[in-house]
Amino acid sequence: MKKKIGLWIYVLMFWILCMVPSTGMLFYRNELTENRILSGYPAFLEEDGTWNTKYFEELQTYAAEHFAFRSELIRAESLLKFRLLRTPCDDQVVIGREGWMFFDETLDDYTGIRLSDAEIDRIAARLCAVCSYISGQGKEPLIVIVPNKNSIYPEYMPARFGKKAGVTNLMLLQERMREMKVPFVDAYKVLLDAKEQDDSFLYFREDTHWNNTGARLVLNEIYAAFGLSGQYGITDYVMEKSHEPDLYNILFPAGEHFESQYVYDDGREFEYTGRMHSLDDMKICTTSKDGNEKSILVYRDSFGRALIPYIGGTFRQAAFYRSTPYDLSLVENTECDLVLIEIVERNLKDLGDIEIP
Repeated sequence: MKKKIGLWIYVLMFWILCMVPSTGMLFYRNELTENRILSGYPAFLEEDGTWNTKYFEELQTYAAEHFAFRSELIRAESLLKFRLLRTPCDDQVVIGREGWMFFDETLDDYTGIRLSDAEIDRIAARLCAVCSYISGQGKEPLIVIVPNKNSIYPEYMPARFGKKAGVTNLMLLQERMREMKVPFVDAYKVLLDAKEQDDSFLYFREDTHWNNTGARLVLNEIYAAFGLSGQYGITDYVMEKSHEPDLYNILFPAGEHFESQYVYDDGREFEYTGRMHSLDDMKICTTSKDGNEKSILVYRDSFGRALIPYIGGTFRQAAFYRSTPYDLSLVENTECDLVLIEIVERNLKDLGDIEIP
């Protein structure tokens, strides 16, 4: 009799556990923690009044993305794998040494998977043509390719990937850019030199990106290349746990977690003009009464977020565009003296796709 009761209790518990995610959708709403838009509830009818033949397929997708406690369950699974097996539950994240995390898309660069010489030459030639076009518009061009985190901190990569490649696409491309006299800042050298001279970290441990210190060091070289004064110091700062790390959030989507950030107060005030929702907006414009008399157009990716407040406080007027491929027609249609093109190492192939008007 006791055995039967035990079996019934087991079946009941199993049934409850199975029902909670679906019945819980009636009263529980998942908060969006993923960097994508989840599907909406499907409609029975199409806009033209016909039956939606994909209704049940779309309903299945909706249920899979919105079942109750989804984020908490993903977090629980991630924690178990991370704590017990030191493996991620998402292939986008590589778990490194001492708790460091790296982005999967940087592995080709790290291991030395090379572009052909012809492709390197093509990208360099395109950048040469891009800079010639910008100069022809009476504006000064400059290019900066931000190195991947594991290019600067290979010692924290898992041993199974071996040592960082001695020659990378970034090195080869910059060598060709020098030969073709394409104006650029060697951010790789800047950050490596800074790492050897100081024990301050330049990238976040649980995020893809550089921190404010890394960004300021490269920005100093950008200003020097443009012939501008007003260098940024890296000693007067406070540490604040204010940065939400993207790689950590991929693994553990539920709950709040912040990483320490170097916070500098340079006293350079600026204002955002027009509509501004976040530093991830496709277009951001700034103005500063304290800025110099020059204006700048910046083509940027997510690494450019850290640059926006500093550039905004430096220039009378600045415009930042994130959409890719970079639209060069903006050079002619934007009031600017300087044009900065910034992109991360893992995406340097995209530089070859810039179209010249």
